[in-house]
Amino acid sequence: MNQLDELRDIIVGDSAQQLNELAERIEDVEKRTKDVAEVLSPAIDQQGDKLANSLQKPVSIGLKRAIRSEPKEYAEILYPVMAPSIRRAIAQAISSMMVTINRTIESATTVQGLSLRYQSLRTGIPYAELALRRSLLYRVEHVYLIHRETGMAIESLHSEGTEAPDSDAVSAMFSAIQSFVQDSFSSDESSLLSGFKVGEQNVWVANGPNSMLACVIRGDAPESLKTELYNTLDLIRTQYGNSLVDFEGDVAPFSGIDLYLQPLLQSELKESESPRSPDSKKTMPLGSAIFMALLVLGGIFFLAKWMMGKSDIATVEHFLRDTPGVAATDIYWSNGKLRVKGLKDPDAVIPYETLESYGIEQELLVFNMIPFRSLEVDMEMQRFRNELDLPTGVELLVQDGEIQLRGRAPLTWLNSKGSRLRQLAADRRLSVKPLAATRSSVSTLLKTSLPYDAVKDLRLSHVQDKVQTTVVISGSTDLPTLTLLRSLFAANDWVDVTAIPKGAQ
Repeated sequence: MNQLDELRDIIVGDSAQQLNELAERIEDVEKRTKDVAEVLSPAIDQQGDKLANSLQKPVSIGLKRAIRSEPKEYAEILYPVMAPSIRRAIAQAISSMMVTINRTIESATTVQGLSLRYQSLRTGIPYAELALRRSLLYRVEHVYLIHRETGMAIESLHSEGTEAPDSDAVSAMFSAIQSFVQDSFSSDESSLLSGFKVGEQNVWVANGPNSMLACVIRGDAPESLKTELYNTLDLIRTQYGNSLVDFEGDVAPFSGIDLYLQPLLQSELKESESPRSPDSKKTMPLGSAIFMALLVLGGIFFLAKWMMGKSDIATVEHFLRDTPGVAATDIYWSNGKLRVKGLKDPDAVIPYETLESYGIEQELLVFNMIPFRSLEVDMEMQRFRNELDLPTGVELLVQDGEIQLRGRAPLTWLNSKGSRLRQLAADRRLSVKPLAATRSSVSTLLKTSLPYDAVKDLRLSHVQDKVQTTVVISGSTDLPTLTLLRSLFAANDWVDVTAIPKGAQ
């Protein structure tokens, strides 16, 4: 080692060694990971709130994307938590509905029930609503979550069977009443409106720093409901505190808040009085009871008859709707007859046998129909079968919405129906392209019309072009026979003669 190296070691010896060790540590990923792990936990403890605020948005976005991409997996995860609550809510709603229905039915033929029906006729209020009012101790009909500073509704719910008013208008009204009370009756800003009465409904209000929760109640609710209101408001403030502070009209950040408000839409029925008072045991007089029984029986009879009539109309309408060539516009009972008005194709067949199997006799039906020509596929198919008298080997079918005659037919049948088939093809009602004459029928005609020696060298084959399929007669024969052959099939669309005279090149 020379003097220069010694001098370098003296000046920077320890520092150079430390720099080399630090470079090796930085380049070693495993060591660097251990270093981060040692300081990560204390750093999180020291900067907990700041770190939570920083991670809130990316974690929320990642969670939303994960739920959207794998909804079934997250539904399975949440099912054990949500399912019991959902089942309890459904069971409670069904139980409450059944109790109300049972009490309504029980009161239908009693003195109280008749009085209730009379009151319904007199006031115009539906009987079901009056009966419900009698059987309910209280019911929360509407719940509103309102932002105090802006007076805007964040969320609103209403119980089933009640009309939902404009939530923005209601929230504006609450805010206006709150401001009026503070301005007129108290100079203390902490003195807030906690409730008021509108007709038969009570409005309870729970106030928070940034929001207020209002419930519209019918009946006498227990004081414990106020505690539930404030508990719900505290939960909302805990879960949506930042959104309430920054609220400027956008309700998107409050997704899922209805789950907190839904339990407030509760109701409670009156308990049955026991023992009953002597007045409650009063029954109807015998004559009135008999009259009511006859009235009920008569109502049941006429209701059953009306329902049977409606059922017959529905049955006739159903089968006529599926009948090709029939368009019923009105079906009704008149003078003991079931009258049908509409349009009917002359070739359409009314399904009397099917209707009789359902108890509707032919004599019961009266048709007042206007004739028309139906172009329905089923109707056209039925008309063509009746008109054309299809021979063996020919079928009528629908291909790509087009009615076609397909197969091989005797030449005599084709000649007899030729003009009609050409007319239907020209009208584009029927395609005859897949239809052709049988070679045997053409061969038979040749053998019966010409000598055997003249036709023995002729050949028959099917050739299809863009228009139709024809039987082509090819080969060679003598000139007189060829002339006779061409004259025989001169006007025939199903046979084409391409034979040549013998000896012709």
